[in-house]
Amino acid sequence: MSLRDRFRPAEPASADPRAEARAAQALSARRGRSAMAPAPSAGKAVTAVLKPLLKETGVGINELKRRWAEIAGESFARAAPEKLAGGVLTLKVPGALAPFLQTQTPLLIERLKVAGAKVKSIRIEQRTAAAAKPANVRPLKHALTPVEEAALAQTLDPVGDPSLKSALMRLGRAVKQG
Repeated sequence: MSLRDRFRPAEPASADPRAEARAAQALSARRGRSAMAPAPSAGKAVTAVLKPLLKETGVGINELKRRWAEIAGESFARAAPEKLAGGVLTLKVPGALAPFLQTQTPLLIERLKVAGAKVKSIRIEQRTAAAAKPANVRPLKHALTPVEEAALAQTLDPVGDPSLKSALMRLGRAVKQG
């Protein structure tokens, strides 16, 4: 066979009309459908990669801070988690609570392990308590007269909720002081 014959276009074969009909039917059945499955979402792909790696790390410091009162309980709620590194949890503790917390560290470590934190030991940093925030209400200059107080109370008689009534009384006193 010569090169010329090798690259010469082949003669068209006789077309089978039924084959054409079957091909058209097969194509119309698959029309509009993706030939391949779509790619998984980025979140699923990242989770699949990171899940085995993060099994050993447990709960992070941000999750501990967010759920501290729930995890540690009421007796330890005044202590605040500050840092978690290498299995050592650093707690910021007010002075009076530090000795109590020092004796109760095994209990706290067990609670943290139940919550999913990988804590081996606890380091306590004794700190002074934060200064109390100033009150949002300024003191009254002078008390209302008994007549003004009675008029204000009479005005608020229809209010049924005691806490709302108390708040409205404070507001009325502040407004009267002007």
